Order: sequence, then C-alpha cells, then structure tokens
Amino acid sequence: MQAHPRKIGLITGATDGLGLEVSKKYAQAGFTVVMAGRNPAKLETGCTSSQSPLAPHVETVIFDLASLPSIRKGAQDFLDLGLPLHALITNARIQVAQREFTEDTQAFEKTIMVNMFGSMLLTELLVPRMRESGGGRILNTTSCLHDVKVKTPADPTTQEEFLADLDDLDGSQEWNMMQFYEISKFTDIWWTNVLATRLSADLLQHAAALTANSLCPGFVPTTDLGRHWPLWLRLIRRYITVWQSNAVTLDQSAQEYLAYGTLEEFCKQQWSLLAVW
Repeated sequence: MQAHPRKIGLITGATDGLGLEVSKKYAQAGFTVVMAGRNPAKLETGCTSSQSPLAPHVETVIFDLASLPSIRKGAQDFLDLGLPLHALITNARIQVAQREFTEDTQAFEKTIMVNMFGSMLLTELLVPRMRESGGGRILNTTSCLHDVKVKTPADPTTQEEFLADLDDLDGSQEWNMMQFYEISKFTDIWWTNVLATRLSADLLQHAAALTANSLCPGFVPTTDLGRHWPLWLRLIRRYITVWQSNAVTLDQSAQEYLAYGTLEEFCKQQWSLLAVW
C-alpha cells in the first residue's frame, strides 16, 4: 500500500441517486473517492459528474452486490489499486417487487442477500486495509423502517404482525416486499453492531481506531430505490411524496453522510445513527 496525500473513501451504489450525491460531497471535502457500482457506463458518467475543482481525484471499481464472487473480485480490484481506505460507505441497497434469489444461494431471498450479506462480505474483505491505513469509519445504510412502530401507507402492519421468522429468510412460507425490506434493514443494524463491538474489542491489538455505524438517510423520494416498483407507484414516490413534511432532498441526506463520516463530534464512539427527519 502506497502513501497517499488524500483520505480515501469507497462508496457503493455510486452510479446515481444518493450514492452519486454522497460521492460528490466527499470529493468536494478533499477525499479521493472510489465509486463502486455494477454498471460500467453509468460509473463512467457518474465519475465525470462527481469531479470538482476541490477534489479532481476519482477511481472506480465494478462489482455486483448480488454476486459473492463479484464482490470478492471487486474488493480485490480495489486492493490492487494500492490505496489506503479511510471511509467505507455501503450505500447500495435494493427493494424488489417480487420474491427472487441471487445466483449464489436460495438460502436468503434477494433483498436480504444484497442489503445485508453482500455489504457484510465487502466490509469484511476491506477491514484489514482500513486497519493498515490507520483506521477509519464504516457507515452502513439502514432505515428507520426497521422499527415496527414506523408505518407507511404501503405497510400498515401492526407490531404484533411484524415478526422476523429466522426459519423463513428465503420467504418460502410467506413473503411481503415491505416486510423483507424492513427485515433487511434490521439485520443491517444487527451486523453493524456486532462489527462495532468486535472492532472495539480488538483496538489494542491492531492499534487502529475503526468505527462502524448504521445510518438512516431519511425519506429521500428522488432516489432510485423503487426502480422495481410498478410505474404508478414510482411516479407517486418521485413527484407527490416529495411534498411530505418528512421528505428530504438528495443534497440534505448526502450532507448527513459527510458529517457522520468526517466530523469528530458525530463518531466519538460506535453506535447506530438513526437520523429521522
């Protein structure tokens, strides 16, 4: 690993939407940004748009969080760049419209596989590089919808009805789009807290301050999260729900990502950051 004059941040799902906006914020803050995505053409376009006079340094890595071999290759491609790593933001998440699986396994349906296991594997593969870099911050994107008390028009279930069946993570007994999305958000918080505990425990051994936090970006209607929804639902999300009192813009949410990833007052310890507007 070569010395580098700038801090390095890797952001998944960086081709568009919130991931692209977060990439711009970190670039403008002086980071060299490594934009990760699965579409080479969109990565190239996003890479160009994320340039700024303050930080004209952007790299890209290509991998698909739905494929474990692809994640391993993507992690190795990053390591082969010879860069340190100071901020890892697992922003890429999906919400599927019907029950489906990845090519790797049918033990977990695709929402949980991508949103939790894919990001977890990538993080585990890159933690050693972060230790070598002297430490850094890991931000995992979750959602306040993991909380059964938070309701949406698409998910009016009661607390008693929301039970994560650990024997049904493949959805073979019962599958619901919103429920499995909520479960994936809950598991994001769970594994982040497990990671944070482990990083705290081995601080003396590795002498590198690494923090792990889960962050809710707020309700951002203009992201591409609902790209698999029916057209009428996508139109409502993008053009009507933007007027809800709790809706935030891409810029506002990306600013939170930057604050939690860079400012000392936000990460003096390891916790779950649930910023709910």
